[in-house]
Amino acid sequence: MFLEEIKLDASDHNVTATTLTITCKSWVHSKSDNTDKRLFFVNKSYLPAQTPAGLRRLREEELEVIRGDGQGERKAFERIYDYDVYNDLGDPDHDVSKTRPVLGGSKEFPYPRRCRTGRPRSKKDPESETRSSFVYVPRDEAFSEVKSATFSSKTLQLALRAAIPSIQTAIIDAKLGFPHFTAIDSLFGDGLTLPQRQGVGFFRGLLPRLVNAISGGTQELLRFDTPAMIERDKFSWLRDEEFARQTLAGVNPYAIELIKEFPLVSKLDPEVYGPPESAITEEKIEEEIKGVMTVQEAIENKRLFMLDYHDLLLPYVHKVRELEGTTLYGSRTIFFLTNDGTLRPLAIELTIPPSATGPQWKQVFRPCRDATGAWLWRHAKSHVRAHDSCHHELISHWLRTHCCVEPYIIAAHRQLSEMHPIYRLLHPHFRYNMEINALARQALISGGGIIEISFSPLKYSMEISSVAYDQLWRFDMEALPADLIRRGMAVEDPTAEHGLRLTVDDYPFANDGLLIWSAIRQWVEDYVSHYYPDPNYITDDYELQRWWDEVRTEDTATRRTRHGGRN
Repeated sequence: MFLEEIKLDASDHNVTATTLTITCKSWVHSKSDNTDKRLFFVNKSYLPAQTPAGLRRLREEELEVIRGDGQGERKAFERIYDYDVYNDLGDPDHDVSKTRPVLGGSKEFPYPRRCRTGRPRSKKDPESETRSSFVYVPRDEAFSEVKSATFSSKTLQLALRAAIPSIQTAIIDAKLGFPHFTAIDSLFGDGLTLPQRQGVGFFRGLLPRLVNAISGGTQELLRFDTPAMIERDKFSWLRDEEFARQTLAGVNPYAIELIKEFPLVSKLDPEVYGPPESAITEEKIEEEIKGVMTVQEAIENKRLFMLDYHDLLLPYVHKVRELEGTTLYGSRTIFFLTNDGTLRPLAIELTIPPSATGPQWKQVFRPCRDATGAWLWRHAKSHVRAHDSCHHELISHWLRTHCCVEPYIIAAHRQLSEMHPIYRLLHPHFRYNMEINALARQALISGGGIIEISFSPLKYSMEISSVAYDQLWRFDMEALPADLIRRGMAVEDPTAEHGLRLTVDDYPFANDGLLIWSAIRQWVEDYVSHYYPDPNYITDDYELQRWWDEVRTEDTATRRTRHGGRN
């Protein structure tokens, strides 16, 4: 049962009753599952050294229970927090083509840790864990009934949107996507008529709950909400202004960066990937900005910006191109900050590394007036938008928002008592993360899951997120101000609001984000200062020290170096 709170009343006939409230908000297991009794602490927070003597032993014993012994398969009623690598993304026992490498615990594929489930090993791939319909998370991490219903509804909607290209190809041609732009428009206007049930057998196998919901008769009509941007301007996605605007205010405003030096040079091994110098030259840029200034002047005045997906994607170009129905390039996109404070795209470079059959290929595309050149430019922009959506979902969203947080949650439960003030500060922000991550491993990021269906890297999508984790993720760079400074999108300025001055004034993501960041920071500083009025309180707090040590050491060696020293 779910225990909300316990109230202890001490009454006397002549004295006002005294009530002690203990907030529990936890699932309590049945005696038939586990005979051990549960322990709940009063609402008052204590640092370890300040804990009343009678509670200290109980405080430590409770943490030992939560850590478990690292053995056996976890059961649904348990609340054990332990670590494992991402070794359950594939499903080789049912389909060898769905074998996926283990992410985490190796130099080749470093990755954050996930919660250990203890499921048996795969027969066909002993490095992997078998999959099942049940994915363990500690009982108190599971969704509430309301959250579960809401999440399921949203999952169905997202799955439907992701699977529409597959439905469309089943109706028209197995090797043909949308045959023309009006076919895409029809999804929002006329809708899409599904074939009879027999025609979507593959779809029912992938998402049975979804198909049951939409296949009530012999045929069903699907109609999608028109995006607000398309409602205002049907052809906005073709325009350079909208292409540039979305780098600051679109789905992935987390990737654009200031160009600090020129020429642009790849950091990849030239023996493997070809000449590292970019084909985007000073002459080409200066032609596009029409002599307003030189490239070096533009750099000095902080007027040149870039979306750089070259080094991240190039090692996977040939692997992805071997897969049917997709393609991939490495890409760089250059923008110029105009006098009116908006960005204008200048050039896109697409690159294919050398192979056994040919040398490195790279080509620069620029805005063009003639019909052929204009459509080549639009195609190049489409590739960049595909790369941008991959970066958003695989890195900005999944990796940085969900995946990298889970080890901190596990370590907090294992090393910080529920009485600890830092635990109580962090706990509300941990809510549902582990459950969402577990569900993601079931259907979103798994082999053949929604991510692999929706994004052009297909089966290599999660590997690319591992590469990004290795190249880009650092604990001390994840805070919004630090991230903006790292990308050159802001500089420190004590006289400016939030202590930062943005490089591009009209940057909605940063403008809004810094308001939220500053409010949270002020609240956290006030809260922490209340419990730690002196630095010695921090050094003497052995639970806090053990938590930070575990965060840094219970993962791959490459991750330890990126966390830095003791703070």
